[in-house]
Amino acid sequence: MVVSRKYATLHELQTVYGAEDLYDFLEIVVVDAANERTLNERKD
Repeated sequence: MVVSRKYATLHELQTVYGAEDLYDFLEIVVVDAANERTLNERKD
């Protein structure tokens, strides 16, 4: 999910970022999805 959303590459996850960074990226993905869902609900 983090790689497909282009927050980090697989190489970066393996060499630069740690587990805590990964969890931070995942939190960003979840928050972005919730915000997008809210925006879409308001459009309808």
